[in-house]
Amino acid sequence: MVELGISSFAGVREPIQDVEQELAGFGVGVEIMCEPPHAWPPPVPWSAARVLTLHAPILGINIASTNPGIREESLAQMIATITEAARLNARGVIIHPGMPPYRELFARDLGLPYAIESLRECAEAAAAVGVEVYVENMPAVSLAEGMRPIGFGYAVAYEELRHIYEAVNHPALRICLDLGHAHLAGRHVLDALLKDPDVVHVHVNDNLGQRDDHLAWGDGEVAKVVDLAANLPPSVRTLVLEHGSLETARRSFARVSADLTRRRQTS
Repeated sequence: MVELGISSFAGVREPIQDVEQELAGFGVGVEIMCEPPHAWPPPVPWSAARVLTLHAPILGINIASTNPGIREESLAQMIATITEAARLNARGVIIHPGMPPYRELFARDLGLPYAIESLRECAEAAAAVGVEVYVENMPAVSLAEGMRPIGFGYAVAYEELRHIYEAVNHPALRICLDLGHAHLAGRHVLDALLKDPDVVHVHVNDNLGQRDDHLAWGDGEVAKVVDLAANLPPSVRTLVLEHGSLETARRSFARVSADLTRRRQTS
Protein backbone atom coordinates (compact mmCIF):
# COMPACT_ATOMS: atom_id res chain seq x y z
CA MET A 1 0.00 0.00 0.00
CA VAL A 2 1.24 3.50 -0.89
CA GLU A 3 1.64 5.80 2.10
CA LEU A 4 0.80 9.49 1.70
CA GLY A 5 2.90 12.23 3.29
CA ILE A 6 3.34 16.01 3.36
CA SER A 7 6.60 17.93 2.85
CA SER A 8 7.52 20.71 5.25
CA PHE A 9 8.57 22.61 2.11
CA ALA A 10 5.05 24.04 2.43
CA GLY A 11 6.29 26.03 5.42
CA VAL A 12 9.98 26.34 4.57
CA ARG A 13 10.03 30.14 5.03
CA GLU A 14 9.18 29.71 8.73
CA PRO A 15 10.95 27.88 11.56
CA ILE A 16 9.60 24.36 11.57
CA GLN A 17 8.36 24.77 15.15
CA ASP A 18 5.95 27.47 13.88
CA VAL A 19 4.32 25.16 11.32
CA GLU A 20 4.70 21.83 13.11
CA GLN A 21 1.09 21.60 14.25
CA GLU A 22 -0.31 22.61 10.86
CA LEU A 23 1.79 19.94 9.18
CA ALA A 24 0.76 17.35 11.76
CA GLY A 25 -2.86 18.37 11.17
CA PHE A 26 -2.83 16.65 7.78
CA GLY A 27 -2.88 13.38 9.69
CA VAL A 28 -0.10 11.79 7.61
CA GLY A 29 3.65 11.37 7.88
CA VAL A 30 5.96 14.31 7.20
CA GLU A 31 9.00 14.81 4.99
CA ILE A 32 11.19 17.41 6.67
CA MET A 33 13.00 19.86 4.41
CA CYS A 34 16.39 20.24 6.08
CA GLU A 35 17.06 23.78 4.90
CA PRO A 36 18.35 26.51 7.23
CA PRO A 37 16.87 28.26 9.07
CA HIS A 38 13.65 26.21 8.61
CA ALA A 39 14.87 22.90 10.04
CA TRP A 40 18.65 22.89 9.94
CA PRO A 41 21.30 22.55 11.36
CA PRO A 42 20.55 19.47 13.49
CA PRO A 43 19.04 18.43 15.71
CA VAL A 44 15.74 18.99 13.93
CA PRO A 45 13.22 20.22 16.54
CA TRP A 46 10.34 17.88 15.75
CA SER A 47 8.01 15.96 18.05
CA ALA A 48 4.61 15.87 16.30
CA ALA A 49 3.62 13.55 13.42
CA ARG A 50 5.67 10.58 12.28
CA VAL A 51 8.66 11.50 10.14
CA LEU A 52 8.58 9.61 6.85
CA THR A 53 11.70 11.03 5.24
CA LEU A 54 14.17 13.90 5.34
CA HIS A 55 15.10 15.99 2.33
CA ALA A 56 18.78 16.88 2.50
CA PRO A 57 19.81 20.56 2.21
CA ILE A 58 19.85 22.07 -1.30
CA LEU A 59 21.04 25.68 -1.17
CA GLY A 60 24.81 25.98 -1.61
CA ILE A 61 25.16 22.20 -1.85
CA ASN A 62 26.87 20.32 -4.68
CA ILE A 63 27.98 16.75 -4.07
CA ALA A 64 29.40 16.69 -7.61
CA SER A 65 31.49 19.85 -7.27
CA THR A 66 34.94 19.85 -8.85
CA ASN A 67 36.04 22.02 -5.90
CA PRO A 68 37.11 19.55 -3.18
CA GLY A 69 36.23 21.89 -0.30
CA ILE A 70 32.68 22.46 -1.53
CA ARG A 71 32.21 18.78 -2.32
CA GLU A 72 33.49 17.66 1.09
CA GLU A 73 31.23 20.08 2.96
CA SER A 74 28.28 19.07 0.79
CA LEU A 75 28.92 15.41 1.54
CA ALA A 76 29.25 16.18 5.26
CA GLN A 77 25.81 17.83 5.14
CA MET A 78 24.36 14.72 3.45
CA ILE A 79 25.87 12.41 6.08
CA ALA A 80 24.54 14.64 8.86
CA THR A 81 21.05 14.40 7.32
CA ILE A 82 21.33 10.61 7.19
CA THR A 83 22.35 10.53 10.85
CA GLU A 84 19.41 12.76 11.72
CA ALA A 85 17.03 10.52 9.75
CA ALA A 86 18.11 7.56 11.84
CA ARG A 87 17.56 9.55 15.05
CA LEU A 88 14.04 10.47 13.94
CA ASN A 89 13.26 6.91 12.79
CA ALA A 90 12.71 8.13 9.23
CA ARG A 91 12.76 5.70 6.33
CA GLY A 92 15.18 7.58 4.13
CA VAL A 93 16.82 10.76 2.84
CA ILE A 94 16.24 12.48 -0.51
CA ILE A 95 19.44 13.78 -2.12
CA HIS A 96 20.03 15.85 -5.26
CA PRO A 97 22.78 14.41 -7.50
CA GLY A 98 24.66 17.68 -7.98
CA MET A 99 25.52 20.24 -10.63
CA PRO A 100 28.14 20.02 -13.40
CA PRO A 101 30.86 22.66 -13.75
CA TYR A 102 30.36 25.68 -16.01
CA ARG A 103 30.71 24.46 -19.56
CA GLU A 104 32.90 27.49 -20.38
CA LEU A 105 35.53 26.02 -18.03
CA PHE A 106 35.28 22.24 -18.06
CA ALA A 107 33.49 19.37 -19.75
CA ARG A 108 30.07 18.68 -18.32
CA ASP A 109 30.97 15.10 -17.35
CA LEU A 110 33.91 16.14 -15.18
CA GLY A 111 31.78 16.19 -12.03
CA LEU A 112 29.90 12.97 -12.75
CA PRO A 113 32.39 10.63 -11.02
CA TYR A 114 32.20 12.86 -7.94
CA ALA A 115 28.40 12.58 -7.91
CA ILE A 116 28.68 8.80 -8.08
CA GLU A 117 31.39 8.63 -5.41
CA SER A 118 29.44 10.94 -3.07
CA LEU A 119 26.21 8.98 -3.49
CA ARG A 120 28.05 5.74 -2.81
CA GLU A 121 29.42 7.18 0.44
CA CYS A 122 25.90 8.32 1.34
CA ALA A 123 24.47 4.88 0.63
CA GLU A 124 27.14 3.23 2.78
CA ALA A 125 26.45 5.65 5.64
CA ALA A 126 22.72 5.06 5.31
CA ALA A 127 23.06 1.28 5.36
CA ALA A 128 25.17 1.53 8.50
CA VAL A 129 22.33 3.24 10.40
CA GLY A 130 19.38 1.42 8.84
CA VAL A 131 17.95 4.03 6.47
CA GLU A 132 17.84 4.48 2.69
CA VAL A 133 18.97 7.18 0.26
CA TYR A 134 16.76 8.34 -2.62
CA VAL A 135 18.46 10.13 -5.51
CA GLU A 136 16.03 12.57 -7.11
CA ASN A 137 15.54 13.29 -10.81
CA MET A 138 16.16 16.96 -11.66
CA PRO A 139 14.12 19.43 -13.74
CA ALA A 140 14.75 21.34 -16.92
CA VAL A 141 13.70 24.99 -16.45
CA SER A 142 12.83 27.92 -18.67
CA LEU A 143 14.94 31.03 -18.10
CA ALA A 144 12.49 33.36 -19.86
CA GLU A 145 8.83 33.39 -20.86
CA GLY A 146 8.30 31.17 -23.88
CA MET A 147 11.84 29.79 -23.78
CA ARG A 148 12.29 26.03 -24.04
CA PRO A 149 13.20 24.46 -20.66
CA ILE A 150 16.90 23.61 -20.33
CA GLY A 151 18.45 20.99 -18.07
CA PHE A 152 21.43 22.19 -16.04
CA GLY A 153 21.88 19.64 -13.26
CA TYR A 154 22.85 16.01 -13.37
CA ALA A 155 20.00 13.47 -13.70
CA VAL A 156 17.66 15.63 -15.79
CA ALA A 157 17.97 13.06 -18.57
CA TYR A 158 16.62 9.64 -17.62
CA GLU A 159 19.66 7.89 -19.10
CA GLU A 160 22.00 9.94 -16.92
CA LEU A 161 19.94 9.20 -13.80
CA ARG A 162 20.12 5.49 -14.58
CA HIS A 163 23.87 5.74 -15.23
CA ILE A 164 24.42 7.33 -11.83
CA TYR A 165 22.15 4.86 -10.06
CA GLU A 166 23.72 1.80 -11.65
CA ALA A 167 27.28 3.09 -11.16
CA VAL A 168 26.66 3.51 -7.42
CA ASN A 169 25.24 -0.02 -7.31
CA HIS A 170 24.30 -0.10 -3.63
CA PRO A 171 21.15 -1.69 -2.13
CA ALA A 172 20.56 1.31 0.16
CA LEU A 173 20.18 3.62 -2.84
CA ARG A 174 16.80 3.93 -4.57
CA ILE A 175 15.14 6.56 -6.78
CA CYS A 176 12.87 9.48 -5.89
CA LEU A 177 10.61 10.48 -8.78
CA ASP A 178 9.59 14.13 -8.72
CA LEU A 179 6.64 14.27 -11.11
CA GLY A 180 6.99 18.00 -11.71
CA HIS A 181 10.69 17.66 -12.49
CA ALA A 182 10.07 14.75 -14.88
CA HIS A 183 7.37 16.68 -16.75
CA LEU A 184 9.74 19.61 -17.25
CA ALA A 185 12.47 17.26 -18.49
CA GLY A 186 10.22 15.91 -21.23
CA ARG A 187 7.43 13.41 -21.75
CA HIS A 188 9.90 10.64 -22.61
CA VAL A 189 11.61 11.14 -19.21
CA LEU A 190 8.29 11.11 -17.37
CA ASP A 191 7.13 7.96 -19.15
CA ALA A 192 10.42 6.16 -18.47
CA LEU A 193 10.38 7.00 -14.76
CA LEU A 194 6.77 5.88 -14.42
CA LYS A 195 7.95 2.43 -15.52
CA ASP A 196 11.18 2.33 -13.50
CA PRO A 197 11.19 -0.52 -10.93
CA ASP A 198 13.70 1.29 -8.69
CA VAL A 199 11.38 4.24 -7.97
CA VAL A 200 10.13 3.89 -4.38
CA HIS A 201 9.47 7.51 -3.37
CA VAL A 202 7.44 10.12 -5.28
CA HIS A 203 7.14 13.90 -4.96
CA VAL A 204 3.73 15.06 -6.13
CA ASN A 205 3.41 18.59 -7.51
CA ASP A 206 2.14 20.21 -10.69
CA ASN A 207 3.46 22.86 -13.07
CA LEU A 208 2.69 24.62 -16.35
CA GLY A 209 5.60 23.14 -18.28
CA GLN A 210 8.05 26.03 -17.94
CA ARG A 211 9.14 26.28 -14.29
CA ASP A 212 9.17 24.16 -11.15
CA ASP A 213 5.99 25.83 -9.86
CA HIS A 214 5.03 23.29 -7.15
CA LEU A 215 1.36 23.89 -7.93
CA ALA A 216 -1.43 21.88 -6.34
CA TRP A 217 -2.02 18.58 -8.07
CA GLY A 218 -4.54 19.27 -10.83
CA ASP A 219 -3.73 22.99 -11.19
CA GLY A 220 -1.19 22.43 -13.98
CA GLU A 221 -0.34 20.11 -16.84
CA VAL A 222 1.22 17.13 -15.09
CA ALA A 223 -2.03 15.77 -13.63
CA LYS A 224 -3.50 15.76 -17.13
CA VAL A 225 -1.06 13.07 -18.24
CA VAL A 226 -0.43 11.17 -14.97
CA ASP A 227 -3.15 9.23 -13.16
CA LEU A 228 -1.89 8.57 -9.63
CA ALA A 229 -4.40 5.74 -9.29
CA ALA A 230 -3.09 3.85 -12.31
CA ASN A 231 0.29 5.10 -13.56
CA LEU A 232 2.70 4.83 -10.61
CA PRO A 233 5.29 2.03 -10.63
CA PRO A 234 4.28 -0.93 -8.41
CA SER A 235 7.52 -0.39 -6.47
CA VAL A 236 6.33 2.96 -5.04
CA ARG A 237 5.95 2.96 -1.25
CA THR A 238 5.58 6.64 -0.34
CA LEU A 239 3.91 9.59 -2.05
CA VAL A 240 4.79 13.03 -0.65
CA LEU A 241 3.02 16.29 -1.48
CA GLU A 242 5.69 18.91 -2.12
CA HIS A 243 4.21 22.40 -2.41
CA GLY A 244 5.26 25.97 -1.70
CA SER A 245 2.47 26.81 0.75
CA LEU A 246 0.16 25.09 3.22
CA GLU A 247 -2.89 26.35 1.34
CA THR A 248 -1.64 24.74 -1.88
CA ALA A 249 -0.87 21.54 0.01
CA ARG A 250 -4.42 21.40 1.38
CA ARG A 251 -5.93 21.64 -2.12
CA SER A 252 -3.60 18.94 -3.34
CA PHE A 253 -4.22 16.70 -0.33
CA ALA A 254 -7.95 16.33 -1.07
CA ARG A 255 -7.34 15.46 -4.72
CA VAL A 256 -4.46 13.06 -4.16
CA SER A 257 -6.27 11.30 -1.31
CA ALA A 258 -9.15 10.60 -3.71
CA ASP A 259 -6.70 9.22 -6.28
CA LEU A 260 -5.12 6.89 -3.72
CA THR A 261 -8.57 5.66 -2.68
CA ARG A 262 -9.23 4.75 -6.32
CA ARG A 263 -5.86 3.04 -6.48
CA ARG A 264 -6.68 0.89 -3.45
CA GLN A 265 -10.13 0.00 -4.85
CA THR A 266 -8.70 -1.19 -8.16
CA SER A 267 -5.60 -3.01 -6.87
